[in-house]
Amino acid sequence: MMPLVEYFKKGAKKDSRALGVEIEHFVLDKKTGHPMPYDEISKLLMSLRPFYDEAYFEEGHVIALESDTTLLTLEPGCQLELSFRYTDDLEQIKLWYGEAMKPILKYLDDHGYEIVYSGGLPTVSVDEVERIMKKRYELMEKWFKKSGERGHEMMKGTAAVHVSIDYTDEADFVRKYAMANYLHLLFSFLTSNTLYYEGTKNKDVFLRDSIWEHTDPQRTGYMPKALSPEMSFEAYADWVENVPLIVIRDGEQMTSANNKTCKEVAEQYGWSDEMIAHYLSMVFPFVRVKQFIEIRSADCMPLEWVIAYCALIKGLFYNQGNVRYYTDKAKDCTIDQLHTYKTQIEEKQWDAPVYGSVLQDVLREMIARAKQGLCPQEQEYLMKFERLVNMRHHIFEESK
Repeated sequence: MMPLVEYFKKGAKKDSRALGVEIEHFVLDKKTGHPMPYDEISKLLMSLRPFYDEAYFEEGHVIALESDTTLLTLEPGCQLELSFRYTDDLEQIKLWYGEAMKPILKYLDDHGYEIVYSGGLPTVSVDEVERIMKKRYELMEKWFKKSGERGHEMMKGTAAVHVSIDYTDEADFVRKYAMANYLHLLFSFLTSNTLYYEGTKNKDVFLRDSIWEHTDPQRTGYMPKALSPEMSFEAYADWVENVPLIVIRDGEQMTSANNKTCKEVAEQYGWSDEMIAHYLSMVFPFVRVKQFIEIRSADCMPLEWVIAYCALIKGLFYNQGNVRYYTDKAKDCTIDQLHTYKTQIEEKQWDAPVYGSVLQDVLREMIARAKQGLCPQEQEYLMKFERLVNMRHHIFEESK
């Protein structure tokens, strides 16, 4: 058995309804709109150390903090990311987020900065943004300069919300993976939250999606067999193994992989769980696999919208009727068809003829189906999206 396949099999969890949540944020100067530089954000992290059990350093620079519920890390352009422990309790996510953000917001306000919720950097050109001092990001930046046109934007000009779900076995994984890819455009459109990008009005409702697709096509966008009958743990593993790795974690050091594939690197460095986690982190499809399924479709958005989105994901993917319904639809779809849907949505927005209907009605049906998979209290979270769709609004129009 391939080591990656064995790793994926070990991730299967029976009867789980839990979610993992990661929220990236822009930290911007209130006056200039420039992102907080690393020299300043490192001071923020040091001020937060008493609230966390562990601090992680690279070449003397603090890069992460961790407690038993929360992991705080930095993205390449000093975007602040909060990741929370798996839970099926949406109210618990709200509490953890509030606890983590309270000292952050106090520090930022005292120093003239603020948290900005947007999928794309709203204020200044990404060329003006300082990359943090982290070897992994230095090597990735060099790689993306030759792999596509928009890697620098992806690294320093985007912020997302990732929600992860569990699978019970390989068959459940295949169904949910196809479903997540099939619904990716709907999630992306529904959570689109970029009014301005690089100081000008944003005209791309799929901004982050577009940036990712033009970053490094061999490792971003749709995993090639996402909707194929041949999809399996082995198919995903084979894809990962044959993509150039970019960087190698050699003990405490990060070095260039020199265009070697994951499989070639593993011949030297092996298949420990730590190395496998690194290998899997070097691909960036819209839906990524670790020992769970990571749905990477949503823009950064305020907490109340994050919770609504978590409820949507939970109601859809942890209801077997919904999984069967959307898996059956995905069987009749192709990645080329999804690209066509994207073009149609860009042209006609809410009236786009997609998924066998018009976009507004498709979104209404998706939200209604999600409610069937939730308890009455959790169903209330979806009222925000119901109103959004009925008014044909985007989140940034609700957040003015």
